[in-house]
Amino acid sequence: MTLYFYLLLVKHAIADLWLQSRFNGKKHLGEKEQLLKPKLWLHGLDHAVLTAGVTLVFAGLYWALIIGIVDFVLHSIIDYVKRIYTLRTNVNPNQDKFWKVQAIDQIAHFSCYLLYVFMIM
Repeated sequence: MTLYFYLLLVKHAIADLWLQSRFNGKKHLGEKEQLLKPKLWLHGLDHAVLTAGVTLVFAGLYWALIIGIVDFVLHSIIDYVKRIYTLRTNVNPNQDKFWKVQAIDQIAHFSCYLLYVFMIM
């Protein structure tokens, strides 16, 4: 299970940093607070597909589909809430508070991965 958890963290870095960067400068995709635009949903889908792929190796197709869907929903909610909060409080990367919010965001995501480990045990 330790390897499963580690690979979920690697997946997170790939989806949150590498893959998400492809949305930079693409205004037509909208922002994560715009629920009728695809940016939030495409990013959540990246996480869902990669989580399902990692889970497939460790727990089979049933759990891969279940946990992939759960990850899509939870990741999207966490990112949406963070985006709304930072907009309403005018928090930006030049402020210490932004990095505290970012840390809470990452802890929430990592807690989801621990939940997935418990789900397939």
